[in-house]
Amino acid sequence: MMEFNNLDGFLTEKGDKLYDTSNRSMRYGDGIFETIKLVNGELMFWEDHYERLSRGMQHLKLDTIGKEKEFWKKEVEKIIVKNYFTNARIRIIVYRNSPGTYTPMGNRVGFLIEGTRFDKPNYTYSKQGVSLGLFEGDHKGMSPLNNLKTTSALLFVLAGVHKKETEVDDVVVLNAAGRVCETVSSNIFAVVGDKIITPKLSEGCLDGVMRKQIIKAIKQKQINFEEGELTLDDLRSAEEIFTTNSMAGVQGISDFEGKSKDLLYVKELQSYIDSALQ
Repeated sequence: MMEFNNLDGFLTEKGDKLYDTSNRSMRYGDGIFETIKLVNGELMFWEDHYERLSRGMQHLKLDTIGKEKEFWKKEVEKIIVKNYFTNARIRIIVYRNSPGTYTPMGNRVGFLIEGTRFDKPNYTYSKQGVSLGLFEGDHKGMSPLNNLKTTSALLFVLAGVHKKETEVDDVVVLNAAGRVCETVSSNIFAVVGDKIITPKLSEGCLDGVMRKQIIKAIKQKQINFEEGELTLDDLRSAEEIFTTNSMAGVQGISDFEGKSKDLLYVKELQSYIDSALQ
């Protein structure tokens, strides 16, 4: 069955030529994106995804007049309806659609919305946990820009290559201070002593939508918790480590650098996220 993307409000067949060589997202990484899980026809945590998208457009100084929440919901629904999506991975890419070099001539918004269907709506939680390694080839910056999902993702591509080469399921990415920031595609939490710690946003980590849900769950359960600094020594001595992202939910780490970790909190927190599907 032919499927369609949404390019600047117009439905185009997947596989069609979409961009020319002047596209700023391709040339300069001048864009941001959101990946949203569609479950049984519902966009999961839509309000949080939109808030980050809106904040990102403002940070990039894009022209956002007429590009409010209802606009984006309508444009996403075009491909949901056209493709008969029920369960799918929806990706919104927003970029500066203007000529120029590093200095753009304007700030008009261009966008592409695409989707990939999947059969099972559940989050892909692994009961056995996943293995975690360490990427030290480069470090992530510590600024508000790094809290967003930008189309400048070379650091994570390199981390992904390292993950593949070292045959682990995921790897830790460090920030410019050499502290734990996140993983290839997830935020990270660790049980250190009597509390759960996750890097605060000023450490450069993504302001993750699932991160926000899990922090809410931890606070509701009145678990000792801190958004702060997380060192490699903390991670190595942690009793438990887990990661979060909007597609997989919560993933427990079975071992870090070959050392086994517990999988206790993650089971309870995954149940909390699963309840959002009901």
